[in-house]
Amino acid sequence: MRRKAFTLIEILLVCSIFATLSIAIFTCLSNGITLWHRANQLVTEEDVGLFFDRFSSDLRNTFNYSKFVFTGDEFKTDFPTVVWTSADHVSVRAGEGVVDQLGRVQYVYDTGRGVVLRRQANYSQALQDAWGGEEIVLPMVKGVSFHYFYSSSRDPRMVVEPGDGIPAGVEIDIVLPGAAPGSEDKVFRRYMPVPVGV
Repeated sequence: MRRKAFTLIEILLVCSIFATLSIAIFTCLSNGITLWHRANQLVTEEDVGLFFDRFSSDLRNTFNYSKFVFTGDEFKTDFPTVVWTSADHVSVRAGEGVVDQLGRVQYVYDTGRGVVLRRQANYSQALQDAWGGEEIVLPMVKGVSFHYFYSSSRDPRMVVEPGDGIPAGVEIDIVLPGAAPGSEDKVFRRYMPVPVGV
């Protein structure tokens, strides 16, 4: 009586086909993950550029006002500026919807979540030391530090905490995690002048 079974050659052929397909699937998956990490890094770098632009715009609109002072430290900065808010329904500008007015803005690096937050307060909120909602302006950050530059003919200096008055400029260091696990972190640094502080 003859038994039906696979021969050794048939088994080896199936194993080699299975191994070839496994290698192809693994290669595609590995390349896809690498591509995703690189694309994600590019998006994060674009977010850094947008953050720098927004922060610079707020600094350009900074003004000197006795009730709101320029404060901050290495992980947070808070200063008076022009903010865009919803118009008060009883004001003269109620029909405009969104209006610009004096207020305060605060940028905070949240070390626990690894994000940079932006808070703003319109004039009445700022007088009460209250803030409107917060928004995440820079996600997936490994580190952020603010440094303040004071310029004078005798003593130009860079400090971690702002002193009296408005600084001549603010330098921000942003550290992003590497694109792939085990790769080096990327550091972005930008110095932004404060026109009213010069």
